[in-house]
Amino acid sequence: MTDSARPKTTKDFAQLGDREIVAACLERDSAAWEALIFRYQRLIYSIPIKMGFSTVDAADVFQSVCLALLEKLPTLRNHEKISSWLMTTTTRECWRVAAQWRRESPAERRDPDDQFDKLDQVPSQEPLADEEREMLEQQQIVREAVTALPERCRKLISLLFYNKDDLSYTDVARRMKMPVASVGPTRARCLEKLKKLLDGKI
Repeated sequence: MTDSARPKTTKDFAQLGDREIVAACLERDSAAWEALIFRYQRLIYSIPIKMGFSTVDAADVFQSVCLALLEKLPTLRNHEKISSWLMTTTTRECWRVAAQWRRESPAERRDPDDQFDKLDQVPSQEPLADEEREMLEQQQIVREAVTALPERCRKLISLLFYNKDDLSYTDVARRMKMPVASVGPTRARCLEKLKKLLDGKI
């Protein structure tokens, strides 16, 4: 079987643009759908988390948005602007969930000793500020560029900049199975590759 005839994996789709991935999704390619969700999962999650939702509630929002995307994907006109559609849809879903909370738990029924009143954490139904939308879009562009890096660079950048723990070069070297002295130079080369991928995008 030739490379062109070989079915694409999720990893293969990760190197393609949204237009190509969406086209494959519309042809019911499960690997394309997985790649599309993987590409935007952090963007979707980040919005409810920024609004003060718990991780459990954010996961519920994520599932609802994914279902909406699956339903609406055939009717979306601009497949290259899917990130904007997802931000708007996710924000509206957060408002919908917050409104449901308010209906189910009116102010007079709330526990006054509750240290985290999630209802008070959700902002009014206003569009994301331009600065906030731009920041989310730029974060998404950077994530996509990191995903497009060679595997070694992708893993190194993730360990250095996306790991929840503050790892030392010794820790990174152990996880990467490389000499400690090589971490710095490899980091510089990987950042240069990332810079080229981001050139003209942010």
